[in-house]
Amino acid sequence: MEIRIKRFLLRLIKCSFLATALFNSLLALADDERPIIEPDVVPQKVDEALIDTENFEAGLFVGTINIEDFETSMLYGVRLAYHLSELFFLESNIGFAEGGETSFEKLSGNTRLLSDAEREYRFYNLGFGYNLFPGEAFFKSWFSDKTYAFNSNFYLLAGAGATDFAGDNRFTATFGAGYQVILNDAV
Repeated sequence: MEIRIKRFLLRLIKCSFLATALFNSLLALADDERPIIEPDVVPQKVDEALIDTENFEAGLFVGTINIEDFETSMLYGVRLAYHLSELFFLESNIGFAEGGETSFEKLSGNTRLLSDAEREYRFYNLGFGYNLFPGEAFFKSWFSDKTYAFNSNFYLLAGAGATDFAGDNRFTATFGAGYQVILNDAV
């Protein structure tokens, strides 16, 4: 009986040594910083100069304007915006057009109500904008199965400025809404 107890205690000590050695080897594997499976991913270099951090936005616009009783004319101008945050921005516009002939001038023959200098239409304004729904617009390519995502904004704008036309300068209030799709960093 005494021999059996000795054998049992020896086996118990032997198992405890094996368990301790196994536990220590597992800890050593856990402390090793190498991953068990090496990934095949190669990190890309990022050129930090390509990341745009400016808050300014500049643009040109062209369109048509209908000055009451002076026909529809081409309108062109410049827009400059400064983004205060992701949601709020300030916008400044200046635009130019040339008023056409009035219906009276057309019907009366050779009567001119305004000189050429007075027909120059010019406006400028400063507005405060709010990006109501910033998000993304998705477009599917017609030629492949690719889908493209572009940043977009639905915004509200209110501001004040002045309009010069027919030798008169008037205060102008502006209110509006718009939808902007940003194709890339430059457009």
